[in-house]
Amino acid sequence: MPLSNADLNRLKNARPRLWDSPDTSCITCLKQNGNTYRWFADDTRESVATYECDCRAQWLLHMWLLNAGIGTNYQKLSWNDVSAIPAAVIGQVMDYAENAARRVADGRNLILWSASPGTGKTLLLSLLCKFLMIQGIQVHFSQFNEIIDLFTQSWRDQSEREQWNRRVRNVDVLGIDDMGKEHKGRLEMVEAMVDQIIRARVSDSAPTIITTNLTPDQMLAGYGGYVMSLLTEQADFVEVTGSDFRPRRRELSRQEADLGLARPITAV
Repeated sequence: MPLSNADLNRLKNARPRLWDSPDTSCITCLKQNGNTYRWFADDTRESVATYECDCRAQWLLHMWLLNAGIGTNYQKLSWNDVSAIPAAVIGQVMDYAENAARRVADGRNLILWSASPGTGKTLLLSLLCKFLMIQGIQVHFSQFNEIIDLFTQSWRDQSEREQWNRRVRNVDVLGIDDMGKEHKGRLEMVEAMVDQIIRARVSDSAPTIITTNLTPDQMLAGYGGYVMSLLTEQADFVEVTGSDFRPRRRELSRQEADLGLARPITAV
């Protein structure tokens, strides 16, 4: 799905090191070895194969996902990388994904929470966002603190304000990562922002998917009870249980580097 010139220019302005052409460079094959890269032959990770890189397709997918707020690291992860997350948790998230048309039409929110860090909430959110995008659903993924910064900045012109509304308030599905990690000194302003955004989205039956280390009770108490009660009335809460999977993720990444492998960008 090609980007508009406005979106492409916005990405270029925001990212000085943006991969700007698949003809001269590629973050997957690095334009080496005849534009090929090495990756595992199947999901067992027991053997390695050499693949011909479609640099242009990788570039288009990279730009498409960046425009939705999904960073390069999560662009390269897939459902094969959720093995450390309990199957029951994955099943609940996949139930939302597989019934996305109905969930989005009904304005059904989803809250992925865990009192412990590193259990895979952000990974699940990014994979779910990619899944929804494949279904033709407009998605914007953002860190909670990034939304706060956008909300409080001075707009240079009306086009910036319109872009804010399109990407945060009016997008089909808004993914908010790490709600609850904001600076506590900004609480009054944060509550005003949450009230404005969530109230507008609930009113429009536009789903919001949130990850947080807050419990459901803490969420209700932390951002003004009324607006959060609006959100939670149409929300499924999924507790993302399990141990911290990041040490395992680091070990796998080290093994891939030792083998000289390159993860391709993937939408699934």
